[in-house]
Amino acid sequence: MKVITTISGVLFDIGGVLVVLDGMPSLARHLGVDQLPEELHRKWMGSPSVIEHETGQIAAVDFAARVVKELGLSISAEVFLEEFSLWPTSIAPGALQLLDDIPSTYEVAAFSNTSAIHWDRITAMGIGNRFEKKYLSHETGHLKPSREAFCVALQNMGLSPQNVLFLDDSAANVAAARELGLKADVVRNPEEARLVLE
Repeated sequence: MKVITTISGVLFDIGGVLVVLDGMPSLARHLGVDQLPEELHRKWMGSPSVIEHETGQIAAVDFAARVVKELGLSISAEVFLEEFSLWPTSIAPGALQLLDDIPSTYEVAAFSNTSAIHWDRITAMGIGNRFEKKYLSHETGHLKPSREAFCVALQNMGLSPQNVLFLDDSAANVAAARELGLKADVVRNPEEARLVLE
């Protein structure tokens, strides 16, 4: 007999799903490489200074100085930090309408690996404040795809994993969510997210 589970909550990744990012193309230019975005993203997320910054352990100025040295970037820390702050470029077309169309009976939350600088910019765009609940790595101290990051969100929402839908542009994050029992799908824009939600 097939068991039907009811979705009560939706966890949204932000960058790459609801907000357009220019991070990997910008990084590739300064590294002088032509790597696939996924490969470059793995390298970026493997950086100790990135991990510490996105889990709120080091300030932006220290992060910039360390990451420039760590990755051997051909620009100053000051220039890098200025460019880094602009990586979230815009709200993805259809993102706000998508959020507006989700019935209020669902608990909708943001669940993102991000920094304070990026979240400030995302909020200034008018999308960050659309979420009553936010599980942001620089505030929680945990990065996806760690089990701890998901547990923080689930415990705060008060929902069982099988009652939560998770949408993210990272296959690794989606795989981790599925292992924990969440319904999860890879989506890379609001249109793909809408198809899953429908």
